[in-house]
Amino acid sequence: MNPCANCGSDTKSSNSTSIPCDVCHGMLHLNCVGLSDTDIKFTRTRSKSLKVVCNSCNNNMTQFKDVKTLISALQAEFTASINSLKLSFETQLNDLKASFIPKQELAPTLFEDLVGEVIDRQSRKQNLILFGLPEQSSSFSRDQVPELDRVATIKILKAMDSSYDNDHLQVQRLGRPSSEKTRPLKVTLRSEKEVTNFIKRVKYLRSLPEYKNISISFDRTQKQNQYYKQGWAKYTFHCN
Repeated sequence: MNPCANCGSDTKSSNSTSIPCDVCHGMLHLNCVGLSDTDIKFTRTRSKSLKVVCNSCNNNMTQFKDVKTLISALQAEFTASINSLKLSFETQLNDLKASFIPKQELAPTLFEDLVGEVIDRQSRKQNLILFGLPEQSSSFSRDQVPELDRVATIKILKAMDSSYDNDHLQVQRLGRPSSEKTRPLKVTLRSEKEVTNFIKRVKYLRSLPEYKNISISFDRTQKQNQYYKQGWAKYTFHCN
């Protein structure tokens, strides 16, 4: 028995003429593909590129085209992201060059410092620094403490934005434990956009009585903190 790839009936016992699928080579009744003997003879004398394809192969070819389209779209998106990151890197590097030594030639060591600063800033873009969150009691194990900090952090973020749905963020205490002060907490979010969103809501956080001692900031590099302190000192000097 040689079944038709479309209807499943035997192509040899049928009165209908059969023709092979040009992809899988399974036999097909001409009437199952909507053709007649005359159609086949006429079209193939005019064009040898005409293909007869069974339903299964046609579906697979359509899915393959869809996959190719998806891959092309992802490649375009990836290329755009790389170009955007490259442009951001070059812009920050040029800004740093201008702020350090305008109109002067960069020394090799200074150039390395600048590149290191840009990379450091890039690695911190998805981080928030959370201040004032009490550290967990020593009665908890070392494995329990990070999870308790994470749960407390999620509670704070959801108080700032009730639609926030990331329950898998990462947290880490910065510095060595001290009985005199609470260590800040580094919080890694999913994107730079999320960080900016929460920074914009700082005033709302301060308006919540239960979090009046909590504050957040960007995760700044050492150089950024120096610039920030210098700018704040100038501001307070002029205000006085």
